[in-house]
Amino acid sequence: MSKSQPGRTVIEASWRRSQMSGLAPDDRPDVAVTDTGAADPLLDAARPVLQRAADELTDTGTALLLVDHECQLVSRVASGVAIERTLLGLGATTGAVFAEDVVGTTALGTPAEIRSGVTVNGTEHYLEQFKKLSCFGRPIVHPATRRLAGIICLTEISPTSNPLSAPFVNRLVAGIEDRLLDRSRAEHRAVIEAFSRAAPRRDAAVAAIGDDLQLTNSLAAALLSPADFGTLGMLVSEHGTRADPVLTLSSGVTVRVVVERVPGVGRAAIFRLHPTPSATPFRAVPIPTPRSSPAATAITGEPGTGRSRAARAQAGPHVLADVSDGMLTGNRLDLVALLARVREESATLVVDDADMLDDSSVHLLRKAITNSSPDTPPLVVVTGPVSTARPAIKALVAACPRRTDLPPLRQRSGDIVALAHDFLAQTDPRLELSAAAADALASAEWPGNLAELAVVAHAAAAATTARASRLVDLDDLPPQYRAVTRAARLGGLEQAERQAIIDALEASDNNKVRAAKALGVSRTTLYTRIRALGIRG
Repeated sequence: MSKSQPGRTVIEASWRRSQMSGLAPDDRPDVAVTDTGAADPLLDAARPVLQRAADELTDTGTALLLVDHECQLVSRVASGVAIERTLLGLGATTGAVFAEDVVGTTALGTPAEIRSGVTVNGTEHYLEQFKKLSCFGRPIVHPATRRLAGIICLTEISPTSNPLSAPFVNRLVAGIEDRLLDRSRAEHRAVIEAFSRAAPRRDAAVAAIGDDLQLTNSLAAALLSPADFGTLGMLVSEHGTRADPVLTLSSGVTVRVVVERVPGVGRAAIFRLHPTPSATPFRAVPIPTPRSSPAATAITGEPGTGRSRAARAQAGPHVLADVSDGMLTGNRLDLVALLARVREESATLVVDDADMLDDSSVHLLRKAITNSSPDTPPLVVVTGPVSTARPAIKALVAACPRRTDLPPLRQRSGDIVALAHDFLAQTDPRLELSAAAADALASAEWPGNLAELAVVAHAAAAATTARASRLVDLDDLPPQYRAVTRAARLGGLEQAERQAIIDALEASDNNKVRAAKALGVSRTTLYTRIRALGIRG
């Protein structure tokens, strides 16, 4: 293991990030190879630039490496046998991932983290296996969208990088960015032409989206708010994975959406919106209809999913037994007395946070359910998710004839914008979400579920009204909610994979070694997928 320490601040910070990712300098990570199909636009733009560069680099003993925005290698141009063999020995094959949390400090992964060019001389690499190389890498930023498109790196077998590497790479980046801009203009024309063919129909609401492009006919304009375009954008990557999706728009109107991809254009599509006959405003929590017959109901869900509110609405006239509140105030709940009280008052007993009861109280509650008679008062018990509950709580929930499981907000990504709009309306019904703000909200993790979304929406509403505006923009959101994560751009299968990894991490207390073992993958593969799927922590 090398005892050398980095001398530059940018390299020192990269080493710290590498260490926090669980890497050791003498690690030799498995080569994680992933599909690079999404990088086709970048490769198309870069190919002629790289071909010209290859001619200039003949017999120089250097190599050009091109990775996409996920640090997956999409092209390698080597100008010597020694550098070619070295790169192959390090796993530099198409699809290999060179993200900083996978292979440590390099001129491929580190520029993606710092969003600027960087030289990495031999011993400045974090992993020992790369220390024979010196490189300069610079990000490629799409001129139209300002998003990271990829990174290009010039590398050589040398203790230090050639001072001419930086201007050479900078020239290549400029050429690739110019071609990306030309392609973007062509893609815009393709989207506009596809929209023009679909929009003349007066009986259908038609919208189109592309990179930094949003189009609507008059009917769609009446239905859609700026916030809804973020939700439509999420449907593009899911196209073909399910039947025509049904969405609740910010206005509360429910529509069936027919999605038609624009040929040859990555994240662009035409949308035909058909309001459903029973289109009604969305409600933040599905509330079951109160029942007249006495029966026990279990309402389960993570904190913040609206489970307490759902229980109160379910119960009608009720007596609330809040277990957590009783623990805070030191007032022990007398379940026998409460059951007698609701019997006298013909009310429903709601036991909130029932999973915080001791096992003897849970047993008493379960017995009241299983030994019920016609004069037994209705019961509603509120607990956390059954999957993580202890055996006594699982038995209690199983004893309830009726059960409602409220999904966490991260599993309701298509509803997030409509929910945020509902919370904004509580402050001012005239407030609207901008497309950028909607994108950011739709891509957030929301561990606090509806409760967290409500706090964020009310803070954004206050910031918007303070500047005398009615349009909630990205800067009105709290700072930690302004970034659009990769999770928002995943397809249906990737969303399922992402959720499986999150569940494994939660089950292992975020121990990545145990999570990898539970998932049947190597630790390197797990780190790669965590990064690719936009999983935080």
